[in-house]
Amino acid sequence: MKSFADAKGQTWTIEINVTSLHRVRAVTGLDLTKLVDKQADVFPKLAGDLFVLFDVLAELVRPQLEAKGLSAQQFGESLDEEAAEKAVTALVEATLDFFQEGKRMLLKRAFAKVTRAAEQRRSMTLSAALQKVESSEFDQALETALAKGSIPGS
Repeated sequence: MKSFADAKGQTWTIEINVTSLHRVRAVTGLDLTKLVDKQADVFPKLAGDLFVLFDVLAELVRPQLEAKGLSAQQFGESLDEEAAEKAVTALVEATLDFFQEGKRMLLKRAFAKVTRAAEQRRSMTLSAALQKVESSEFDQALETALAKGSIPGS
């Protein structure tokens, strides 16, 4: 089991077992046991589509929601991008923990490499975007847009 906190500080636990995997597949069509299978395209769907991630998470925490008397909508209202990213990590780690030891070790190593590569790419992308925002070309384009009145509120 792995946990994550939502934007309101509430902790949610993700438990992966045959029953929770079955519920997720029945509701979303995603087979989390194929998380690292390139052909199945599960991880890119989870990490790249916030709404697919929400559907999966809502189904995984459904017993907790019911116990707390909360709806999936209320759960969704407590998720922001940062909480969603933590949830993806918890979801992947919980799913990997589901597998037998040898397979789990291999999958965890692969996931660690993917995570490092994604973090490096995110860092480089952010750095490049920051350089563009701080450039004189950006300042010039902003001044031109302000002069034309094409920026709302200008």
